[in-house]
Amino acid sequence: MSKLSFTIHATQGKARAWTIRLNGVEVPTPVFMPVGTKATIKGLILDMLRDPQYIGDLPTINLILANTYHLYLRPWTETVKQAGWLHTFERRPWLILTDSGGFQVFSLGLGKSDASSIAGKNRNRGQSNTSLCKILPEWVKFRSIHDGSRHFFSPAGCVDVQCALGSDIMMMLDVCSPPSCSDRTFAQHLILTHQWAREQFEHHQKKYTDCRGVLFPIVQGGTNLDLRKHSIEVLSPFAPDGIAVGGVSVGEPVHEIQKVVSFCGEHLPEDKPRYLMGVGNPEGIRYAIEQGFDMFDCVLPTRLGRHGVFFSDDGYQKISNACFKNDHTPLAPQYSWLPAQYTKAYLHHLWREKEMLGGILLSLHNICYLHQMVTQIRKEIVG
Repeated sequence: MSKLSFTIHATQGKARAWTIRLNGVEVPTPVFMPVGTKATIKGLILDMLRDPQYIGDLPTINLILANTYHLYLRPWTETVKQAGWLHTFERRPWLILTDSGGFQVFSLGLGKSDASSIAGKNRNRGQSNTSLCKILPEWVKFRSIHDGSRHFFSPAGCVDVQCALGSDIMMMLDVCSPPSCSDRTFAQHLILTHQWAREQFEHHQKKYTDCRGVLFPIVQGGTNLDLRKHSIEVLSPFAPDGIAVGGVSVGEPVHEIQKVVSFCGEHLPEDKPRYLMGVGNPEGIRYAIEQGFDMFDCVLPTRLGRHGVFFSDDGYQKISNACFKNDHTPLAPQYSWLPAQYTKAYLHHLWREKEMLGGILLSLHNICYLHQMVTQIRKEIVG
């Protein structure tokens, strides 16, 4: 029996309003997951995400993301396990999704030379265009970005690490292909993604009752729709609890992203949560919801906030602009969360003086803005 239940409330076109129930926590969808890569959202106290003093009348933000690659390296998986899983370690009782770390590993250097190795067509198995990452059918070897030490991720080992972290939703290790790859290379990368998915699914099934989390496979295939369809068909049997689409926010033009999102929305299983990875701009999320996706994550809201950019109903705004110097109106008076009530002049002052509070307030504002947006879209779907 699945740990995760997914209950439908309403649909409007392809857009869906569901509720995820997992480990005693309910998550209404659509949902945006703030990214807490290293067991923290940069600059924020995690309690802010459930405190009306900070988020106003918004529902509690009860699902965030952490990253396996970074937590495996520091503070180390065993340290988190000894603390009583991530929930105790970071003092957060709600749900945590962990990325497998595949994107971070392969961003260290996955090129065309790896494709022939994966397909077994190169005598020099594991040849790579960089010393930081080497890939073989059995595992991927990589070096720490901190001290250069060598490490290995096998498919089963990646599941074990996420189980030790206490993740609620775990992502399968996959090959995240660079957008510049040829269709041939994308196809060869899919061979390994699908092989690893089977291995991880079978390994996770053996420890399903002992492991806290459920496991999502990740559809890949670049911008080639035939490969995307093939990946969905292969991975759907390994997705009893949910399925994700990756490789749509790694440098592609917007029209290519929308093409893939629309296509996958037509072909993904309808009775499972659908997670679009790495999309965190308002227009991108809104489009993906219209195509039938339920879950989203991205570092963009907090990264923009730390750089003085905030979301608004009029688009992206830079608090450093001179027009805000003497603007004593609230940042966003129509919204109830705390950062929206600070004046633009005050936030402009904080930014010019390089006070960290400015970036903190704008980061929280951007998270709340997306949370409010998906909450409002849900109301529109239901009502």
